[in-house]
Amino acid sequence: MDGDAIRILVAEDDEQMRDLLLRVLGDEGYEVTAVQDGAVALARLEEKPGFDLVLTDVRMPGLDGMELLRRAMARQLRQPVILMTAFGSIESAVEAMREGAHHYLAKPVDIEDLLEIVGSAAARVRQQRAAEAAVSPSETAFFPIVFRSAAMAELLRVAREVAASSASVLITGSSGTGKELLARAVHGLSPRASQPFVAVDCNAIPEALLESELFGHRKGAFTGATADRRGLAEEANEGTLFLDEIGNLSMMVQAKLLRFLQERRFRRVGSSEERAVNVRVISASNREPRALVEKGIFREDLFYRLSVIPLRIPDLKDRRQDIAPLAYHFVRKFNSGYGIEGIRQDALDLLLDYSWPGNVRQIENVIERAVILRKAGLIQPRDLPEEVATQAGAPSGKSLEETERDYILQLLRECSGNQSRVARILGINRRTLYRKLRKYNAVSGDE
Repeated sequence: MDGDAIRILVAEDDEQMRDLLLRVLGDEGYEVTAVQDGAVALARLEEKPGFDLVLTDVRMPGLDGMELLRRAMARQLRQPVILMTAFGSIESAVEAMREGAHHYLAKPVDIEDLLEIVGSAAARVRQQRAAEAAVSPSETAFFPIVFRSAAMAELLRVAREVAASSASVLITGSSGTGKELLARAVHGLSPRASQPFVAVDCNAIPEALLESELFGHRKGAFTGATADRRGLAEEANEGTLFLDEIGNLSMMVQAKLLRFLQERRFRRVGSSEERAVNVRVISASNREPRALVEKGIFREDLFYRLSVIPLRIPDLKDRRQDIAPLAYHFVRKFNSGYGIEGIRQDALDLLLDYSWPGNVRQIENVIERAVILRKAGLIQPRDLPEEVATQAGAPSGKSLEETERDYILQLLRECSGNQSRVARILGINRRTLYRKLRKYNAVSGDE
């Protein structure tokens, strides 16, 4: 078996369609295994070596395609799932995308569309392989960053590009969005990956001790300094120094940090000897540093030194496509010792409709709680905290119509404005699609 080939699992109960998919995908160079139903497909997914991509019919006896999607996500999140059905409709397509499907095709399947969609999924798999190959063994626990949204895909594309440099990176975003995770990803993809990643929580260290923590001190420099001590900047030498919550630094520490960034040289507290280190600095803040500059509580020159490469992580409510993948990811994370098989549809709907003010950290806590309470089987609504159930469907969440709109517009972008292709994928006629696009004020492309 070619280690670089993309391995595709096809689940299709129609023998002629199975044979067609085997031939068409095989001719494109994919390694294809075809099975006749979802139950057999689920069993094959758990074998080693694993598959990279799942292509499944929706309507099959026994375990159908939607249930296979849910089970696949609960077990193997990184496998993109593409659904096919002769009963195509926008509503079922939206449901599939909300639950984490990579794409949705209506039968009869247009071979050109199929190969294009499979090709895009295969490209994502290859990108993930390349990212993981660049990560040192000590950092693999931080991959993959779980996402399906276009916003996160673009953010990580930029992060991969800047990882090879030594430029300072400033990561902003609300609390709980995963700023340190992104910082570790940049480090893990960089030439410094085998060197230390040292994180400093600037908010957790008293101001009087922060300079000593960063740069170290000499014996006798202050009460309690009973021996010479290296600072975290020295600990990170040849690697990455991550400064979290830099918006809370005092003006005095800001001045010393600015000098360090300019010269990569410093003095330990109580010492006149200059020391030099080779570190990359990545900083993060849940407060907008530019706004702090305007208020006069953050140095403008330091802001520009820190933000050579700015990266902003969007809130989870602004990338709702990531909710289902994250939920299943945390099910797997916390399922050790339990028998959780997935998330029941009504419980997943509550998760999808919630506004997540605490972002990824909050959904992690919610799923951990649900796994502990449920212990086995499918997570149900009563396993979720009250605020998730009571606030779901509030104005901050997206309605089905909004989700439908976003999905159609996403398809339109992916198909380069080709409305005929979008209509085929959705299983509707072009006139219906055109009416919907007019309603969204988005009439464009081939009409």
